[in-house]
Amino acid sequence: MLSHKTVLVPAEVFERESAANYLALAGLSCTESECAVYSEPQRQQIAVMAVDRAQHRLLTEGAGDRIVYTSPLLHRPDFPKQGVWLMHTDGLLYLKVYDDGLRLAEAVRAQGTTDVLYYLGRLGRSFLLGNFPIVLSGSDTLARQLRKYFPDVQCE
Repeated sequence: MLSHKTVLVPAEVFERESAANYLALAGLSCTESECAVYSEPQRQQIAVMAVDRAQHRLLTEGAGDRIVYTSPLLHRPDFPKQGVWLMHTDGLLYLKVYDDGLRLAEAVRAQGTTDVLYYLGRLGRSFLLGNFPIVLSGSDTLARQLRKYFPDVQCE
């Protein structure tokens, strides 16, 4: 499910009835036309996402409990200790920062390279990104543009 309203919740504290509350705590509350759905646990994490209520109802009417949601934020890149993982698709940027473990996981709206660079600049205030490898999923064009600013940009 592609949605900027996505958060990761540790599986050991996740409660189904609190799915919408996890989004609200992150400032991503569901609107009246949205509902909260969640993934199966992956690597001790569950992705909680806001989706259109009518679309969710259509899916569950057709497939019932066979519907399984997932999110790009559940992807686990292969970093030795440090790194930034990015996936830019459909006007959304999924990013994860690892520094001896997961430090940040976000989904934000980002239309183009300028938006991606803006978010990386903001991250640079908290992390020394010049020392981190940046791994991109799915965009050779974006990789070429980021290499102008970051020394270690790779594609998966």
